[in-house]
Amino acid sequence: MNKKKNGMLLEYIAKSIPGVNLRKLLKLLYLIDEKSMQQRCIPVTWFDYFAWAKGPVAPEVYNIKQGEFKEFVSCVRNADGKFIVLPVSSDADKPESVFMDLFSPYELNIIDSIIKQYGDRSADELTELTHEHDSLWARTVKSHHIKFDKAKTSDVPVLLQEINGDNEERASIYEDALWNMKFQEHLDRHA
Repeated sequence: MNKKKNGMLLEYIAKSIPGVNLRKLLKLLYLIDEKSMQQRCIPVTWFDYFAWAKGPVAPEVYNIKQGEFKEFVSCVRNADGKFIVLPVSSDADKPESVFMDLFSPYELNIIDSIIKQYGDRSADELTELTHEHDSLWARTVKSHHIKFDKAKTSDVPVLLQEINGDNEERASIYEDALWNMKFQEHLDRHA
């Protein structure tokens, strides 16, 4: 996973949707990755999502509250008790100059289409969307018999690659991209 790329994405969303709360941000990220998986067999962010009560959640992003991605976004609690995500810099409003080296035009199109389609929706509406009967989250919760009676989180992954189904070609594209991403991480760590 490319932390700088994902941090820039968080900042871009926070800049594009002023006052975005953390739960809504989490849902938008998931929807970006879901759409990318549907269209090109691989996610944009490579975040690991887990089945939590409010839907698929990337814990790393949830931890913005504790300062994760602090180079890109900050998180403050508003009067209603909601965590609001704020961009750290104003560079996020220049996607062509800031993002072109990190995001492909295709990825930017997916990101912008999700922001346009769902940016004015509430976190509750997006939670309902990700909880629809046949959603990947709902299938994961059902197949693992998860009950959110007391605990609101689980360690059960919501596996985006399941969107590819039994299609071997799509699965191969995903596996090749995953291998390349991990290899690039290895190179970056040892550069």
